[in-house]
Amino acid sequence: MVNKLAVILIIASAVTLLALPAFASLVPMSWGFPTMVQNNSLTNFESNFAWADENDFTDISFPSTSTGISSFSTFPTITQSMSKTQLVSSIKFQNQQQSMYFAYPWVSVGFSPVPSMGFL
Repeated sequence: MVNKLAVILIIASAVTLLALPAFASLVPMSWGFPTMVQNNSLTNFESNFAWADENDFTDISFPSTSTGISSFSTFPTITQSMSKTQLVSSIKFQNQQQSMYFAYPWVSVGFSPVPSMGFL
């Protein structure tokens, strides 16, 4: 009889514990380091210099005749002089840097006010 009473008490205790409402109080918690860093830099330097100099000289002499006691003619005389100078200078400089960081271990319990970075 004592065994039956003990079994009935154990079963009654189990039924009572199962009948109680179960609840959990979870505090919203976030853990992790969602980190995103992006750095960009672009530098460009350009300098141009141009100088041109051109000189021309031309002397043309046509045949001529003179009338008088003696007539003579001169043959053509052509003189040409040319001077040309050109100077071109160019300097270019370009520097480009780019970096990207991304870190992601993430744990969230409950309705955490800190959102994850797109990975749900």
